[in-house]
Amino acid sequence: MDVIPAVDVQGGRCVRLLLGEHAQSTVYADDPLVATERFIDAGATRLHVVDLDAARGFPARESVAAVVRMVAACVAAGCAVQVGGGIRSVETASQWLDAGVSLVILGSVAARNPALAHAICVAVGGRVLLGLDVRAGVARVEGWTEDGSSAAELLRAWRNWPAAGVVYTDTTRDGLLAGPDLDGVRTCRELYGGPVIASGGVGSIDDITACAAAGAAGVVVGKALYEGRVDLADALQAVKEH
Repeated sequence: MDVIPAVDVQGGRCVRLLLGEHAQSTVYADDPLVATERFIDAGATRLHVVDLDAARGFPARESVAAVVRMVAACVAAGCAVQVGGGIRSVETASQWLDAGVSLVILGSVAARNPALAHAICVAVGGRVLLGLDVRAGVARVEGWTEDGSSAAELLRAWRNWPAAGVVYTDTTRDGLLAGPDLDGVRTCRELYGGPVIASGGVGSIDDITACAAAGAAGVVVGKALYEGRVDLADALQAVKEH
Protein backbone atom coordinates (compact mmCIF):
# COMPACT_ATOMS: atom_id res chain seq x y z
CA MET A 1 0.00 0.00 0.00
CA ASP A 2 1.21 3.49 -0.86
CA VAL A 3 1.54 6.17 1.81
CA ILE A 4 0.88 9.38 -0.12
CA PRO A 5 1.67 12.78 1.40
CA ALA A 6 -0.82 15.50 0.50
CA VAL A 7 0.22 18.97 -0.63
CA ASP A 8 -2.78 21.29 -0.99
CA VAL A 9 -2.17 24.66 -2.63
CA GLN A 10 -4.23 27.80 -2.00
CA GLY A 11 -3.10 31.22 -3.11
CA GLY A 12 0.25 29.69 -4.04
CA ARG A 13 0.90 28.47 -0.49
CA CYS A 14 0.87 25.02 1.13
CA VAL A 15 -2.20 24.80 3.36
CA ARG A 16 -4.50 22.34 5.08
CA LEU A 17 -8.22 22.96 5.42
CA LEU A 18 -10.45 21.92 8.32
CA LEU A 19 -13.41 19.89 7.05
CA GLY A 20 -12.83 21.34 3.59
CA GLU A 21 -13.70 24.87 4.71
CA HIS A 22 -11.62 27.32 2.70
CA ALA A 23 -12.07 29.97 5.40
CA GLN A 24 -10.45 27.60 7.94
CA SER A 25 -7.04 27.06 6.41
CA THR A 26 -3.68 26.70 8.12
CA VAL A 27 -0.59 27.73 6.16
CA TYR A 28 2.30 25.29 6.55
CA ALA A 29 4.66 26.74 3.95
CA ASP A 30 4.69 29.90 1.85
CA ASP A 31 6.26 27.81 -0.92
CA PRO A 32 4.72 24.32 -1.37
CA LEU A 33 7.97 23.17 -2.95
CA VAL A 34 9.49 23.14 0.55
CA ALA A 35 6.98 20.48 1.66
CA THR A 36 7.38 18.57 -1.60
CA GLU A 37 11.14 18.29 -1.24
CA ARG A 38 10.87 17.32 2.43
CA PHE A 39 8.54 14.44 1.60
CA ILE A 40 10.71 13.25 -1.26
CA ASP A 41 13.79 13.33 1.00
CA ALA A 42 11.88 11.22 3.56
CA GLY A 43 11.26 8.50 0.96
CA ALA A 44 7.90 9.36 -0.61
CA THR A 45 7.38 7.62 -3.93
CA ARG A 46 4.07 9.33 -4.68
CA LEU A 47 2.51 12.71 -3.83
CA HIS A 48 -1.12 13.88 -3.82
CA VAL A 49 -1.35 17.49 -5.01
CA VAL A 50 -4.56 19.54 -5.15
CA ASP A 51 -5.03 23.08 -6.44
CA LEU A 52 -7.78 24.24 -4.07
CA ASP A 53 -8.39 27.46 -5.99
CA ALA A 54 -9.00 25.62 -9.25
CA ALA A 55 -11.23 23.10 -7.48
CA ARG A 56 -13.66 25.93 -6.67
CA GLY A 57 -13.48 27.26 -10.22
CA PHE A 58 -11.20 30.19 -9.38
CA PRO A 59 -7.74 29.21 -10.65
CA ALA A 60 -5.03 31.47 -9.23
CA ARG A 61 -1.89 32.10 -11.25
CA GLU A 62 0.34 31.68 -8.20
CA SER A 63 -1.26 28.34 -7.33
CA VAL A 64 -0.82 26.97 -10.83
CA ALA A 65 2.81 28.10 -10.85
CA ALA A 66 3.41 26.42 -7.48
CA VAL A 67 1.93 23.13 -8.67
CA VAL A 68 4.04 23.25 -11.85
CA ARG A 69 7.21 23.66 -9.75
CA MET A 70 6.18 20.77 -7.52
CA VAL A 71 5.50 18.49 -10.47
CA ALA A 72 8.91 19.31 -11.92
CA ALA A 73 10.58 18.46 -8.60
CA CYS A 74 8.75 15.13 -8.40
CA VAL A 75 9.66 14.21 -11.97
CA ALA A 76 13.32 15.09 -11.36
CA ALA A 77 13.37 12.91 -8.24
CA GLY A 78 11.54 9.97 -9.82
CA CYS A 79 8.56 10.46 -7.51
CA ALA A 80 5.09 9.90 -8.97
CA VAL A 81 2.55 12.67 -8.52
CA GLN A 82 -1.22 12.77 -8.83
CA VAL A 83 -2.83 16.17 -9.38
CA GLY A 84 -6.40 17.31 -8.85
CA GLY A 85 -8.39 20.50 -8.73
CA GLY A 86 -10.32 22.02 -11.61
CA ILE A 87 -9.57 19.31 -14.17
CA ARG A 88 -12.72 19.34 -16.27
CA SER A 89 -11.56 18.77 -19.85
CA VAL A 90 -9.43 16.47 -21.97
CA GLU A 91 -7.18 19.44 -22.73
CA THR A 92 -6.44 20.24 -19.07
CA ALA A 93 -5.91 16.57 -18.18
CA SER A 94 -3.54 16.13 -21.12
CA GLN A 95 -1.58 19.27 -20.21
CA TRP A 96 -0.85 17.95 -16.73
CA LEU A 97 0.05 14.49 -17.98
CA ASP A 98 2.34 15.98 -20.62
CA ALA A 99 4.01 17.97 -17.83
CA GLY A 100 4.99 14.71 -16.11
CA VAL A 101 2.03 14.03 -13.82
CA SER A 102 1.39 10.29 -13.37
CA LEU A 103 -2.36 10.52 -12.73
CA VAL A 104 -4.98 13.27 -12.82
CA ILE A 105 -7.87 13.34 -10.37
CA LEU A 106 -11.40 14.02 -11.60
CA GLY A 107 -13.78 15.14 -8.87
CA SER A 108 -16.70 17.39 -9.72
CA VAL A 109 -16.78 16.47 -13.39
CA ALA A 110 -16.91 12.74 -12.60
CA ALA A 111 -19.87 13.31 -10.28
CA ARG A 112 -21.79 15.77 -12.44
CA ASN A 113 -20.89 15.05 -16.05
CA PRO A 114 -20.20 11.33 -16.40
CA ALA A 115 -20.13 11.43 -20.20
CA LEU A 116 -17.34 14.00 -20.21
CA ALA A 117 -15.44 12.31 -17.38
CA HIS A 118 -15.60 8.96 -19.15
CA ALA A 119 -14.37 10.62 -22.34
CA ILE A 120 -11.40 12.06 -20.43
CA CYS A 121 -10.57 8.60 -19.03
CA VAL A 122 -10.60 7.13 -22.54
CA ALA A 123 -8.64 10.00 -24.09
CA VAL A 124 -5.75 9.77 -21.60
CA GLY A 125 -5.53 6.00 -21.51
CA GLY A 126 -7.03 5.53 -18.06
CA ARG A 127 -4.46 7.67 -16.25
CA VAL A 128 -7.24 8.99 -14.04
CA LEU A 129 -8.27 8.71 -10.42
CA LEU A 130 -11.93 9.39 -9.64
CA GLY A 131 -12.28 11.63 -6.60
CA LEU A 132 -15.21 10.75 -4.35
CA ASP A 133 -15.64 13.26 -1.54
CA VAL A 134 -18.56 12.18 0.62
CA ARG A 135 -20.75 13.54 3.39
CA ALA A 136 -23.62 11.43 4.72
CA GLY A 137 -23.60 9.20 1.64
CA VAL A 138 -23.73 12.09 -0.84
CA ALA A 139 -20.87 13.27 -3.05
CA ARG A 140 -19.60 16.80 -2.44
CA VAL A 141 -18.52 18.81 -5.50
CA GLU A 142 -17.12 22.21 -6.53
CA GLY A 143 -14.50 22.18 -3.81
CA TRP A 144 -16.94 20.55 -1.35
CA THR A 145 -19.29 23.54 -1.54
CA GLU A 146 -22.26 21.73 -3.14
CA ASP A 147 -24.02 18.37 -3.00
CA GLY A 148 -23.85 15.99 -5.95
CA SER A 149 -25.20 12.49 -6.54
CA SER A 150 -25.44 9.46 -4.27
CA ALA A 151 -21.96 8.09 -3.60
CA ALA A 152 -23.17 4.50 -4.03
CA GLU A 153 -24.72 5.28 -7.41
CA LEU A 154 -21.51 6.91 -8.60
CA LEU A 155 -19.36 3.98 -7.52
CA ARG A 156 -21.59 1.54 -9.37
CA ALA A 157 -21.54 3.76 -12.47
CA TRP A 158 -17.74 4.07 -12.37
CA ARG A 159 -17.19 0.35 -11.93
CA ASN A 160 -16.39 -0.39 -15.57
CA TRP A 161 -14.74 2.88 -16.50
CA PRO A 162 -11.13 2.83 -17.78
CA ALA A 163 -9.76 4.53 -14.67
CA ALA A 164 -6.92 3.74 -12.27
CA GLY A 165 -9.03 3.83 -9.12
CA VAL A 166 -10.99 5.96 -6.65
CA VAL A 167 -9.79 8.41 -4.00
CA TYR A 168 -12.37 8.20 -1.21
CA THR A 169 -12.64 11.01 1.35
CA ASP A 170 -15.13 11.27 4.20
CA THR A 171 -15.37 15.07 4.38
CA THR A 172 -16.70 14.98 7.94
CA ARG A 173 -13.35 13.60 9.12
CA ASP A 174 -10.94 15.62 7.01
CA GLY A 175 -8.44 17.53 9.10
CA LEU A 176 -9.70 16.22 12.45
CA LEU A 177 -7.01 13.53 12.92
CA ALA A 178 -9.65 11.28 14.53
CA GLY A 179 -9.27 8.28 12.23
CA PRO A 180 -10.33 7.39 8.68
CA ASP A 181 -13.69 5.96 7.62
CA LEU A 182 -12.67 2.32 7.32
CA ASP A 183 -16.24 1.12 6.74
CA GLY A 184 -16.48 3.61 3.89
CA VAL A 185 -13.28 2.27 2.38
CA ARG A 186 -14.64 -1.28 2.51
CA THR A 187 -17.94 -0.19 0.97
CA CYS A 188 -16.10 1.61 -1.83
CA ARG A 189 -14.07 -1.49 -2.59
CA GLU A 190 -17.23 -3.59 -2.70
CA LEU A 191 -19.24 -1.22 -4.91
CA TYR A 192 -16.42 -0.07 -7.16
CA GLY A 193 -14.46 -3.28 -7.46
CA GLY A 194 -11.14 -1.60 -8.19
CA PRO A 195 -8.34 0.12 -6.24
CA VAL A 196 -9.46 2.55 -3.54
CA ILE A 197 -7.22 5.17 -1.94
CA ALA A 198 -8.33 6.28 1.52
CA SER A 199 -8.22 9.94 2.53
CA GLY A 200 -9.40 12.03 5.45
CA GLY A 201 -8.96 11.71 9.20
CA VAL A 202 -5.60 9.94 9.33
CA GLY A 203 -3.91 10.90 12.58
CA SER A 204 -1.44 8.10 13.37
CA ILE A 205 0.57 5.25 11.95
CA ASP A 206 -2.05 2.88 13.40
CA ASP A 207 -4.63 4.62 11.20
CA ILE A 208 -2.41 4.03 8.19
CA THR A 209 -1.97 0.32 8.86
CA ALA A 210 -5.72 0.05 9.54
CA CYS A 211 -6.33 1.37 6.02
CA ALA A 212 -4.03 -1.32 4.70
CA ALA A 213 -5.96 -3.96 6.65
CA ALA A 214 -9.21 -2.60 5.18
CA GLY A 215 -7.85 -3.26 1.71
CA ALA A 216 -6.94 0.28 0.66
CA ALA A 217 -4.48 0.51 -2.21
CA GLY A 218 -3.10 3.71 -0.74
CA VAL A 219 -3.69 6.30 1.96
CA VAL A 220 -3.38 10.06 1.64
CA VAL A 221 -1.87 11.70 4.72
CA GLY A 222 -1.85 15.44 5.25
CA LYS A 223 -2.23 17.27 8.56
CA ALA A 224 -0.73 14.41 10.59
CA LEU A 225 2.54 14.83 8.68
CA TYR A 226 2.60 18.61 8.93
CA GLU A 227 1.94 18.60 12.67
CA GLY A 228 4.44 15.85 13.47
CA ARG A 229 1.95 13.19 14.53
CA VAL A 230 3.25 10.89 11.79
CA ASP A 231 6.82 10.56 10.61
CA LEU A 232 6.76 9.65 6.93
CA ALA A 233 9.81 7.38 7.02
CA ASP A 234 8.33 5.48 9.99
CA ALA A 235 4.97 5.19 8.23
CA LEU A 236 6.56 3.81 5.08
CA GLN A 237 8.45 1.24 7.15
CA ALA A 238 5.31 0.26 9.11
CA VAL A 239 3.40 -0.40 5.89
CA LYS A 240 6.29 -2.43 4.52
CA GLU A 241 6.26 -4.60 7.65
CA HIS A 242 2.45 -4.86 7.83
